[in-house]
Amino acid sequence: MTGGHSTALRQPDVAEIVRSARTRSGVSQRDLAERSGIGLRTLREIERGRVAAPRAGSLHRLAKALHDPVMLAQVAGMADGEGPVYQAGDPLVLRILGRFSASRGETAVAAGTPKQQCLLGLLALQVNAVVERDEIVETLWGVEPPDSFGQLIHTYVSRIRLLLEAHQAPDGGRMAVMRRGAAYELQVEDDSGVDIMEFGRLTREADRARAGNDLVAERAFLDDSLRLWRGRLLEGMPEALQEHPVAAEWSRRRVAAALRFADLTLAREQCEEALVQLGPLARHEPLHEGLHARLVIALAGSGRRAEALELFAALDRRLREESGIGPGVELRAAQMAVLRGDVSEGGAPAVRPTTACADGVRPAGFPQSVGDFVGRVEHHRIQRYLTGQGSQDVFGAVPIAALYGPAGVGKTVLTTHVAASVARHFPDGMLYARMRTGSMPEIRDLLHDFLGALGVPAGGLPAGLNEAVAMYQKLVAGRRILVVIDAAAGERAVRPMLPPGPGSAVLLNNRAPLSGLEGAQHFRVEPFTADQAVLLLSRIAGESRVLCERGAAEALAELCGGIPLAVRILGMRLAARPHWTLEQLAKRLADENRRLDELVVGDLAIRDGLRSGHDGLGPALRETLRVLARGAVRAFTAREAAVVLRRGAWEAEEQLEQLVDRQLLEPPAEAGDGYVFLPLTRLHAREP
Repeated sequence: MTGGHSTALRQPDVAEIVRSARTRSGVSQRDLAERSGIGLRTLREIERGRVAAPRAGSLHRLAKALHDPVMLAQVAGMADGEGPVYQAGDPLVLRILGRFSASRGETAVAAGTPKQQCLLGLLALQVNAVVERDEIVETLWGVEPPDSFGQLIHTYVSRIRLLLEAHQAPDGGRMAVMRRGAAYELQVEDDSGVDIMEFGRLTREADRARAGNDLVAERAFLDDSLRLWRGRLLEGMPEALQEHPVAAEWSRRRVAAALRFADLTLAREQCEEALVQLGPLARHEPLHEGLHARLVIALAGSGRRAEALELFAALDRRLREESGIGPGVELRAAQMAVLRGDVSEGGAPAVRPTTACADGVRPAGFPQSVGDFVGRVEHHRIQRYLTGQGSQDVFGAVPIAALYGPAGVGKTVLTTHVAASVARHFPDGMLYARMRTGSMPEIRDLLHDFLGALGVPAGGLPAGLNEAVAMYQKLVAGRRILVVIDAAAGERAVRPMLPPGPGSAVLLNNRAPLSGLEGAQHFRVEPFTADQAVLLLSRIAGESRVLCERGAAEALAELCGGIPLAVRILGMRLAARPHWTLEQLAKRLADENRRLDELVVGDLAIRDGLRSGHDGLGPALRETLRVLARGAVRAFTAREAAVVLRRGAWEAEEQLEQLVDRQLLEPPAEAGDGYVFLPLTRLHAREP
């Protein structure tokens, strides 16, 4: 066959295609006949090569009944009495910015069962990144997976691989699913292979154009990027996938691109073009005041003043019914501009919304997100819990997600990304605080910052802590606000900052779990797996460089104990020294006496984080930690520790549990196992 697929296959080819596909699927002729609705006798005749010209429709039904991607690819171009549908050089394209689809040229490609499509959608959502098996299980089946989930995942992955191989164009970019331990990664070389990659490329080009003050080019790139969206991300897929943290982040980027495009377009008096992008998006974001404010302006500027005012009134009702608050400053400014006639048909609006207040309260000092963030299973679970989708949700209660984990494990980075991914669920904005001491004066100052963000003038701030708490509680009551507390300094310090009623949520982190915080759900932030560590290294030091020495990269991850901060430091050192090999760096770290000295770059040093873990330790615990770290064994039971420490068994176990609470020891994985040190924690505790 040349070019595309011919309209009729040679008879021996058809027989071989059907037999091979049925054999691969392990299906009998009788079962296949029942599934496809084709007579058993007809099927037998086809497989024997005795049907002179089998109809293309029958072959399509057989391929779909088998869910066999190879056969689907072989018969995709066949149509009764028609010519080729796609050419051999047409690449496979996956689209998730809307309903999931796979296609070549103008031809849709069958992508298998709903579960298989869901898995492919999850992998495409995080293209070129590792997706852990736990995340796959939760997305596909939720909290009650079938007993055979492992075999089912293997089957779906195998079928996806067959699909990608069957539709690999000769000159197209490579697309393949790679196994990474218990995880999987969809590798795609060409941005055009997945529409979400193309969207990312175009928005990056827009950012570069904006930095170069080329507003015409920026607007063009944004227009092209927004036209890729055909609806909600992964529309029609299970809610767990549509609400995935990565999906939420991409949706946020779409909104940001649309807001910027609208501002540029309205400034050029092109209101109709702004409506094309704002209208469909506003339906998916029914409470986003920034979008609707621009839509009000665009409608009025297009001569539809009555519709603009009706839109404002409808949103006003919706906000009051669903959250008990009225429109914010930005939306009211748009309404007043229309009422005063400041927006004339075909003219530029005299008052336009600004992105500065598009998302309600803006947090001061909120940490900047890192561009090389590596996804975690914890991200997905925390996001679902905060947005009321988790199994722990209680009606009327404020969800409190409390993250904890050892030094350098990435609690602040994860907190930042979770907050960004759920921000759209809290239209009244976000309040952010980073604690240092947890003292009452500090809590009062942080509440003053919150009150200032909520619109209280400096002269109206109460002097006393109790008065500040009362004013804060009154102002946030009935609002939908996310409160983010970094480095929370204990339960007593956190309680005054908790919002009083339903609709809001709290996200906080601390080294130790805040076990005494009522109603909190605790999430431990785990060290990276080898695959996650290698992925972070590759994003910082270069993918080809790291993957060429994958064994050495995994050795570096093990030497760091999977601590992301340590991995980041190594990646930055490698990026600064392109003449180093990963094996060379691994040899430098192999010496335990020098390892912590190697984990320094610029003002980042792993010792700083490890040292903070000792703050607040009494003399007895410090001595316990030092003695155990200098011991010959790295794992020990409470009884063995009691012998080394020369203390009673109960006292020794109590001290071990206190060290576990402070994330300086890892608890036994199972009954009978020992307590263990993370490698870097042990090395630091051994130092004088």
